[in-house]
Amino acid sequence: MSKIVIDPKKELFKWGPIDFKFFYGSGILFIISKKIGESYPWPWPPALCICKNGRLLWINEKKALCQIGLRYFKRYFLDLNEHKRHWAKYQDWVLGHDSFAKKTDTINFKKLSNNELQDVYAEFVDLNKSFWLIVHVPEIANWGGEWLLKKELEKISRDNADKYLEILSASVKFSFFQQEELDLLRSNNLEKHAKDYCWLLNSYGGNRVLRTAYFKKRLKEIVRNQRIKKIEGIIKKHKARKRSLVKKLNLNPKTILISDQLSQAIWWQDHRKSYIWRMNYYWDKLLNEISKRKGWKIEDLQYCWWDDIENILKGKEISKEEVRKRKQYYAFYSSGDNPKFITDFEKVKRLFSIYEDYKEEGVKEIKGLTVSRGKSGILKGEVKIISNPFKEGKKMKAGDILVAGMTSPEYIVVMKKAKAIITDHGGMTSHAAIVSRELGIPCIVGTKIATKVLKDGDLVEVDADKGIIKIIQKNG
Repeated sequence: MSKIVIDPKKELFKWGPIDFKFFYGSGILFIISKKIGESYPWPWPPALCICKNGRLLWINEKKALCQIGLRYFKRYFLDLNEHKRHWAKYQDWVLGHDSFAKKTDTINFKKLSNNELQDVYAEFVDLNKSFWLIVHVPEIANWGGEWLLKKELEKISRDNADKYLEILSASVKFSFFQQEELDLLRSNNLEKHAKDYCWLLNSYGGNRVLRTAYFKKRLKEIVRNQRIKKIEGIIKKHKARKRSLVKKLNLNPKTILISDQLSQAIWWQDHRKSYIWRMNYYWDKLLNEISKRKGWKIEDLQYCWWDDIENILKGKEISKEEVRKRKQYYAFYSSGDNPKFITDFEKVKRLFSIYEDYKEEGVKEIKGLTVSRGKSGILKGEVKIISNPFKEGKKMKAGDILVAGMTSPEYIVVMKKAKAIITDHGGMTSHAAIVSRELGIPCIVGTKIATKVLKDGDLVEVDADKGIIKIIQKNG
């Protein structure tokens, strides 16, 4: 196995831990394979993924991520002609996906021959690979764009750079959750809406097919006209704050371009997530049929990679025991070549101890990066630690402080209840940052230790202006 060159003593970017079924995350494995390096001038920096009890933690050295991200941002976002070409590729892919989805909706999988099923699977894998070859660009470019914009703003005011960055990086387009809610509020056909958005709460950890009753219940809890105005008002507010700050700081055209294109990259990253969840819906259709034909439990197929499923369809021997190990301890690492897998229990445990263990005690104050100030001022609330919003969401009450390692789209239900959001990981372009701005609530990310120090029921004070969380009273 390649020597792991990620230095745990350096500043690290961490994504997770998050519920993660390997099959739905095969695209993540793909973007750190040598295929990206063959298709683009720059491969992803060395990446380590550690999995424990069905939860994945992704790790890069942050400096390396920003350096390579900067190259992508300059090439594919600041070069407007190149950006236009790459966006056109994405639009073509969307048309291809929608055509595949429409065709697949008419297929009776039970009637397909084994060869026909294998062909549909292969077509969908190819569609996914072409997707990841396109959409890894805004993902990694975000890191370079954020770094570049902050450097420009620090020339104006080092003390206020983060505050300015929060305003200038905010999206001025609707996220896919906002768009869904607007479509729901304006809908006069809930059955069609449910068909269009049945994938809304899918995730890397599993999928839920939402029925008409789910959307009907949501509608009963909303005053339509007021909610439409509020959602539209958020975007208007973001645009107004940007215009005001650009005028106040007398920003030059270069900085304005960086700001606008970073905002576009952030929006694009969110938009492509909606297609990941859409594709999960169709993956499950395929996996269910493969499970019935090949004698594999669906829960085991979800821990296979794309290539594993291809081999199962071809009748090749795949170790179920090896696949089941992935549910407990597993790791993979890449430094520009194809990922190397680590299945030895003790080695993976040791990696966790190196990169994730935290032993400090007696912490009274936690610091992080403010990515949304919400309404100015200090607020107090009761902590709720949420690692799985589907399993733990009921304990979250309106007005609680949501604390998580990071957030992802399936957190949206608990995020809407939160008075404030605190995460271990993330930056200005993270999911928590994007959604907290949409909701207009305070959010502090990148604390590194919040989930290790805080417990359910702790009373905390959140000062988003300073990026500080004070522990007022421990629970028990």
